[in-house]
Amino acid sequence: MAITLLERPPVPVVESGVGELVGCAGECLERAAQGPVEAWGDGALGEAIAGLAVVESRAASLRLALSAEADRRGVAEATAETGTDAWVARLTGTTREQAAGGLRIARLLQERYAATRAAFAAGHLRVDQVRVIVNAAEQAPAEATVEQVRQAEEWLVARATGAGTRTGRGLDARRLRQAARRMFAAVDHDLAVRNGAILLGRETRTAEAETFFALHDNGDGSYTGRFRVPELHGHLLTQVVDRLTAPRRLSRDKTGGAVVDETAPGTANGANIYQTRGAALCELIEHLPATGWPGHGGNGCEVIVKIDLDTLLTGLDGGVAITAGQARRLACNAALIPAVLGRESVPLDLGRSRRLHSRHQRRALALVHDTCAVAGCSRPFAWCEIHHARLSWSRGGRTDLSDGLPLCGHHHRRAHDTRFDLRRGPDGDWTFHRRT
Repeated sequence: MAITLLERPPVPVVESGVGELVGCAGECLERAAQGPVEAWGDGALGEAIAGLAVVESRAASLRLALSAEADRRGVAEATAETGTDAWVARLTGTTREQAAGGLRIARLLQERYAATRAAFAAGHLRVDQVRVIVNAAEQAPAEATVEQVRQAEEWLVARATGAGTRTGRGLDARRLRQAARRMFAAVDHDLAVRNGAILLGRETRTAEAETFFALHDNGDGSYTGRFRVPELHGHLLTQVVDRLTAPRRLSRDKTGGAVVDETAPGTANGANIYQTRGAALCELIEHLPATGWPGHGGNGCEVIVKIDLDTLLTGLDGGVAITAGQARRLACNAALIPAVLGRESVPLDLGRSRRLHSRHQRRALALVHDTCAVAGCSRPFAWCEIHHARLSWSRGGRTDLSDGLPLCGHHHRRAHDTRFDLRRGPDGDWTFHRRT
């Protein structure tokens, strides 16, 4: 109810009534905070949160407008402040840098960006969205006309509020910043291309200049670190970590039934998201290449091409007969490892002659498994360790291809965990079962 009172249409007020209206708004919020929120229904909670977001935007818009007016008048001089930013910082309890940034946005809203100013004042935009729109418009190509910038600004405002999206939901600041690279797409194609290149280039150069990585030995068996990387690398890292930290890796078996991995971090041991992300980072580090890096010194990634020998032979000039091993040798220089099906020139069964599966066996298993063999696990094969599935090496197991099972680091540890049994079902899927 308190929020509804603040939704009344705006009416002109004189100076003496400004303080009274602001005080009234504060009293309404105070009364709302004193209510027993535990008794509110779910719908009322959602409505109140959404309404408060609108109120916050309107309050922020008014505060910036007042700050801009104070700067225009030079109010700070009356109190011998070093600038309006210092004056605002003292009144609001923020830093001078924050106040200066707000003043810049306030001035630009007053001078140029009417559509953003109106949507902000109506509570349809959040402060971070306003910053994205204004900053993007300020970086428009020099050849863009005032009318073109206005149209691009209105397009961004519509995307931010949801009026210009298919779903009707607005874009948050992060996604809006990405959309800003296309803000001139509906205005002029060539201008849009130049603007996207300008924004992306500036962001990339800034991100590269600000990239850092700090790692500190805490002296207690742990390390602490901080880093800042460009958007591309952060996105790639996020994708990897997200795949490794799915709270409950839920997938489908061959019959379409749901498969829940009970061994997943956070499923049984109560780990929170930060702990599971930490475990994922450790797993990522453990699987960094031990020798060389992709693209250097021949230690890059391998591409396995499956082709039958007869098909391969038809592609050789003169129809010269070669062995599968010779075909592999000819293709190795091109960084291609053909898996020639139908004949063998590499031993794939090693019995008790060695404990670990060979590189050739890994390649053969890669033809069968794209990921970890456990149902529902999407960790890539390249991260897997080959497990003796039928009988462990220590108990007399053989290092044969038929006994090899690719398991990611997490599931390999669970395979040797006495709390779980790894079993193969009738459908061929491997799953863990908690021992009773």
